[in-house]
Amino acid sequence: MPRPIAAEPRHFTWLCLAICVLAAALLGTKIQGWSQTWLPALRADLDRQVTVNVGPAAFRLPESYIAAAGQRHRSRLANANFERLRLTVPWRDLGASPTPGAGLGPADGAILIELVSNPGRESLRARLDPFYRRLARGGEIAGPDGLKILALSPRGAPVTDLVAYDPAARNGFIARCRGDVSSASPYCHRAVTGAGLDIRYRFDRTLLPDWRRIDRAVARKIESLRIR
Repeated sequence: MPRPIAAEPRHFTWLCLAICVLAAALLGTKIQGWSQTWLPALRADLDRQVTVNVGPAAFRLPESYIAAAGQRHRSRLANANFERLRLTVPWRDLGASPTPGAGLGPADGAILIELVSNPGRESLRARLDPFYRRLARGGEIAGPDGLKILALSPRGAPVTDLVAYDPAARNGFIARCRGDVSSASPYCHRAVTGAGLDIRYRFDRTLLPDWRRIDRAVARKIESLRIR
């Protein structure tokens, strides 16, 4: 039998710890090198400005706003044309407060906005009198911040389908809201019809009392991206 070595067990433990420390230091150096190489390129990709056309309108916007990977890839091409372009714009870029509940929406979230080519499509407001009023149950009810509500849900049922509109302006705010406020996804859908272009967005129904600020913020943001 070989003689036992004179080393104590704790020496082996310290040796293993030293090897682990050296391995961690080597890994940290490698990660730092990778971050210095790849992170600036990734940041540049996210901050890249692209020029796109949606119907008759042209926009210059951050590539990171474009929701679909396929559309992001197409946006890098010259004269990129889209019939429909889906954007995810951070709430903070619309002027939302970083304090939860104090701004337009969650500062760490994003709002979905669609730019849609609209060659003469009928607006939601144009369907208010001939269509939605006839479907409404129980007539108009008062809504938040001056809105009127038309409940489209069956009589006696919870109001999970409604149309909210501003009666003070002939072509003012109007949105279709679906889902009860206690459900997982109670969203309101808003479409602003312009000359050949629709601006559509959706927001949580619980934010309906802030409809004025949201509508103005979305309009300002899209106008700031438009190439004049």
